[in-house]
Amino acid sequence: MHPKCPWILAASKDGRSNNFKVKRYCPVHKCYKTNKNKLCNSKYLAKHYRDKIVCQPNMNVWELKKLIKDELDMYVGRSTVHRARAKILKEIIGDVHAEFKRLYDYRDILLQTNPGTTCVVKVEDQGEGKLVFNSFYVCFYAMKKGWSEGCKRIIGIDGCFLKGICKGQLLIAVSKDGNNQMFPIAWAIVEVENSFTWTWFLKCVTHDLELQDGRDLTIMYDMQKGLLKAVSEVLPESEHRWCARHILANWSKDWRGLERRNNFWRCARASCVAELNFHLDSLNMLGNGICESLLRYNKETWCRAYFNCDRKCDIIDNNMCETFNAWILAARHKTIITMLEEIRVKMMERIGKLREFADTWICDISPIAMKVYQDNMAQSMRCTIKWNGEYGYEV
Repeated sequence: MHPKCPWILAASKDGRSNNFKVKRYCPVHKCYKTNKNKLCNSKYLAKHYRDKIVCQPNMNVWELKKLIKDELDMYVGRSTVHRARAKILKEIIGDVHAEFKRLYDYRDILLQTNPGTTCVVKVEDQGEGKLVFNSFYVCFYAMKKGWSEGCKRIIGIDGCFLKGICKGQLLIAVSKDGNNQMFPIAWAIVEVENSFTWTWFLKCVTHDLELQDGRDLTIMYDMQKGLLKAVSEVLPESEHRWCARHILANWSKDWRGLERRNNFWRCARASCVAELNFHLDSLNMLGNGICESLLRYNKETWCRAYFNCDRKCDIIDNNMCETFNAWILAARHKTIITMLEEIRVKMMERIGKLREFADTWICDISPIAMKVYQDNMAQSMRCTIKWNGEYGYEV
């Protein structure tokens, strides 16, 4: 307030009624309005916006500053906002160095409380008794049993960056359950994504799920660095599928346009070779050499017409892994044990909800599978079936 401004409000507590009594009040202002307030400091902001940061730990300083401006109509300096955010993150995330020292304790607790679980901590000895973290792998017994008893014989594998103070890569293996929803199997934290780390991760998953050489199994992936070599080495008899969305992103760099994109998806979703050839002919009219450029990617890995029908899964993209990565996005900004524990708790809650959901089914067939069946039945009603007089029917 300006020192010459006459505005004043004087009040005191009334001893009889226990209320405040206004004794002097002058409502006239002669000072200019301001959107700065010394009381709006980092301590106040940390307390006021704690829940926001807990829910969105990846919120940067500029986003938080804009939120303060919109909600409180206050101007707060960048350093003040940064200190407030740092206070909250330190409180909810914990000390990164202390968590790395407790990794072995965390592993022991997981193995003790989840019998049958596999948990591996790898460290490198740099001499003089100094151990440096290398990688962490976990596959819970519930995930092993759930996959072997109720999931489709397809596994999507993918890697994503850790976005917080702990840098590195999170490798994941995700499948599809009987209701065609994502079913996370195992995950690992590694320093870098390369042929060696992918081979180590796949060997761990192969051992836990008893996959042997990968016979009767489909692997879906995005052609990451070193992954093709690792899959061919660890699971040589498995069927390979490449994510069509990833192929489209690479192919469309040279062939842009909505019509070309739509024709690509028609090719990928073609259920028979004749339908694929029809769409390839249509695509070929949109550019000289466009089909040759697309067919450089082995069509047996991304076109539905060539997929093995025994897997009972016709997906052409790796969305099950992308869904999992988005599902744990907030956890990926936290320190290692905090992140791993948040993923574990989310999985525990998800399994409980899926059990309750299964009890609501009106028959033994899952709701999504029943919807596919009913949609196909509705389409079949429009078909005309004629006996060919010898060995079958013509539709």
